[in-house]
Amino acid sequence: MSTDNNNEAYTWLAALSRRYGDKARSLPAQMDVIPTRTVVCFHLLGAPVAILLEEMNELFEVPHCTRLPRVKPWVKGVANVRGKLTPIIDFASFLGGRLQASPKRQRVVLIERNGISAGLVVDDVVGMKHFRVDSYSEKRDVVPPPLARFVPGTFLNDGEYWALFRPEALFGHDDFLDVAA
Repeated sequence: MSTDNNNEAYTWLAALSRRYGDKARSLPAQMDVIPTRTVVCFHLLGAPVAILLEEMNELFEVPHCTRLPRVKPWVKGVANVRGKLTPIIDFASFLGGRLQASPKRQRVVLIERNGISAGLVVDDVVGMKHFRVDSYSEKRDVVPPPLARFVPGTFLNDGEYWALFRPEALFGHDDFLDVAA
């Protein structure tokens, strides 16, 4: 290839670079990434509630339960969940209220701690959300009082406070562990 062809090719590439380079946008500045927490959101006692995804085991429709004699009325019974007998708890009733959603919309949040498992029946599940960690506060005055003892704080998301339910607090509560009537 001759020198004239090399110069011509370079001149042509330089002209293309100027032509399109002038109109090119620069890359966006790197934005700070704010960490989030992944939660599953549901309603209980008319309040929006969230549980950390890693603190729950499963979410499913309310199964057929076998009633048990001489247990508190908030124990719906036991159900076979993946081959394991699991107590199913009417969580709103345990808290002194009642479920508000139709039975078709109610779901069971399965939680397990230290070999103990329980299925908590809750009102309609909203789904999974990602809340910014900087939206969390220890604000609890927006949480229904019976639920507040199991909620260390809330996430503020789109102007709505979501109570962060912590299963450890529930499993450590004597009233929850004492199911005998």
